[in-house]
Amino acid sequence: MSSVTIHVAGELDIPELIPLMRAYCDDSDEPHVAKPSTEQLTILCHDVLNDTKHNGIYLLARNENNQAVGFAALFWSWTFIPQPGRQAILSDLYVNPNARGLGIAGALIEACKEQARQYHSIHSIIWQTASDNYSAQKVYERLGVLPKKCVDYELVLLK
Repeated sequence: MSSVTIHVAGELDIPELIPLMRAYCDDSDEPHVAKPSTEQLTILCHDVLNDTKHNGIYLLARNENNQAVGFAALFWSWTFIPQPGRQAILSDLYVNPNARGLGIAGALIEACKEQARQYHSIHSIIWQTASDNYSAQKVYERLGVLPKKCVDYELVLLK
């Protein structure tokens, strides 16, 4: 892996997070994925970062030139199954296409694990990926993460 650093993003990182978030949305070929405005993404970032203890965090990956090349959005939740307690949701993970294949996605997931343990004694992290996103699935399996036998549902409340 090339030299990459990962840190918990703060307010000063928002201008670098926004283009990555936009690219993440734009890269999706799913018809239901929104194309949020810069203002909407900025508000979202401020809302999350306003209370990281209860909301969650963004992790930002930088290359050796200090350029932002990827991010992960990790949000805190609760669960009763398989055991009651805190759980984290890896809501979004994105690596710039020019930086893929360098181990950055795996490094972001490892950083998510560390942050989840440090912040809230979280016992698990859950996430989903497209069923045809084979490259992401290979990354997850290389890390020892196996898919669950679940079906996802979504009830859209706002359009």
